[in-house]
Amino acid sequence: MLNNMMSSLSSFSRRRSAQQPPSDGQLNVHDLLQHAQTQQADVGVDGGMATQNSFNRRRLMSSLQRDPTDFASFADDDELTMPVPMERNVQPEPDVNGDGPLSITTRIEYQAVPNGRSQDIFGLVTLNTDANAVVQGAEDKRQPLDIICVLDVSGSMSGNKIDLLKDAVRFIINESEATDRVGIVTFESQATRHLRLRRMDTMGKDEATRAVIMLNAGGGTRISTGLEYAVEMMERRRHKNSVSSIFLLTDGQDSHAVNFVPPLLDRARNAGCSVYTFGFGADHDSKLLGDMAEKANTPFTFVQDVECIREAFAGAMGGLSSVVAQDVKVTLQCDAQLKKVHTYFPMDTTTPGQVTIKIPDMLAGEKRDILVEMTTPADGASGESVTILRASAKYQSMVTGASTQTPSVEMTLTRTDEQEPAAEPDVEVSIQRQRVEVADVLAEASRLGDGGEFQEAQALLGRQHDRLSSSRVKSSATQFLMQEVEEVRSQMASRQNWNSDVRASVVNAMSMHRMQRSTNTYQTSTMRSAQDTKSMYAAPAVKSWSQKASPGNSMVQQPRAPLSAPSMAGPSQQAPSSSGPSTSAIPRIVESEADEEPEQAV
Repeated sequence: MLNNMMSSLSSFSRRRSAQQPPSDGQLNVHDLLQHAQTQQADVGVDGGMATQNSFNRRRLMSSLQRDPTDFASFADDDELTMPVPMERNVQPEPDVNGDGPLSITTRIEYQAVPNGRSQDIFGLVTLNTDANAVVQGAEDKRQPLDIICVLDVSGSMSGNKIDLLKDAVRFIINESEATDRVGIVTFESQATRHLRLRRMDTMGKDEATRAVIMLNAGGGTRISTGLEYAVEMMERRRHKNSVSSIFLLTDGQDSHAVNFVPPLLDRARNAGCSVYTFGFGADHDSKLLGDMAEKANTPFTFVQDVECIREAFAGAMGGLSSVVAQDVKVTLQCDAQLKKVHTYFPMDTTTPGQVTIKIPDMLAGEKRDILVEMTTPADGASGESVTILRASAKYQSMVTGASTQTPSVEMTLTRTDEQEPAAEPDVEVSIQRQRVEVADVLAEASRLGDGGEFQEAQALLGRQHDRLSSSRVKSSATQFLMQEVEEVRSQMASRQNWNSDVRASVVNAMSMHRMQRSTNTYQTSTMRSAQDTKSMYAAPAVKSWSQKASPGNSMVQQPRAPLSAPSMAGPSQQAPSSSGPSTSAIPRIVESEADEEPEQAV
């Protein structure tokens, strides 16, 4: 079938080229590259014939698409090289282990408080993971992954965008290990599954690369259909790698998605799968993607410069490869009156005097800070040390494969007869207060911007900048936050500015502050402070993978030779010039859809 499809698609090309698809129907990478390049030449010679050729190609692809309501065939994922139990045997009360990859500490804003009166105070519960944690017995290995790329191939993705998207996906394919599995789904007006969850051994990489090369842009944008296909694939897996994720990238908007996406995110979570959203260019719906990321407890990534999509995908993949703890449940037992827990992760408050915060996963070398606001009791003797909170965490250790619990740690303060104890606030507690305040102010400024209240938004941001500048604690993080707030304030001057890259940049920054995670470290043109913010939250593996994927980096793994071609030598494989981005020796394919106009860019 594939051979017949290619014969129809390249009928005009065959009259101008002696290169034919193999007669056995097994199309290799080299053949597809030459076929795509010949198609591009046809467009320049005879636009009318290329138009008919393009129309036939999409009509045939459409005829091959399966019934979108029949997902039974999606239970066809490859077997794992090292089988992982589908259901974990989690102990009801795991052993307490202080040597696991995750540790927990507490801090309090002021160590001493006046005796005889209650006082509002902030405390901090921090989870840290070991940056050097490795899978037990596999020091040279990383976590095997299940990743499904859900890719927007609508008309607005034509030209350079689709080329760079292919480049990014091929980077993921090339960097995958034989234990990883990758699936590919595209969407425009409808969704198509191009690759089942395929193990990335030699044959799997070849099949995945062929699928990527064949991608074309055209049609509308239905984000929910693409996500549904990926969720169905994850739910119907017969086997599961322990770390699974869906990467969803779009440059467009889908007015229907707001109604269909939330239950799909719930299903993805129940299937043990995270969802990362990537907004491409200036015209995507950053509000939708930001809301999706918040519900999925992952960071939203704004890819402003199209050349950076590979770095964003690479950083996200690198981070997932370094997951050391999953299903983290932080329990806070409060002896003081708990006023508020400042966290953006789900909380369970059904047990009186106790709060449980649920964090899906943590990467090696990462931290999560839970800011708590309490009122201390008035009674107590002078000089007495008072415990106001106890904290512990249960989690699934990816290092040992066992359910683990940290030792309980206490948050204490000291009573004193001094009515105004002389002390400076704890630096780390102050920094986390600033982080939470800035995240909330950015969220409110975003709401005001959507309503056209730009003067009110600028005033709000100005007041936050003043609070930061007058803070008793001024760290490097404080300076980063001040610069970020001022940049947003200066750019929220009009609807025109807001509807361009500014809104997406604000949602990106807010998401990073809330999740304390970034997928990349690259610079953007709209927010010069973004790189500093990202450096605060990018885990070591995110930084190294993002750097490895950056243009011109010699560390990028070279793609393997095609199945039947000894080399791919050509202009597309030359070293990058200083005037443009590198494709790291991955050949570029330029395709044109002459019969269908791209969606209008705003």
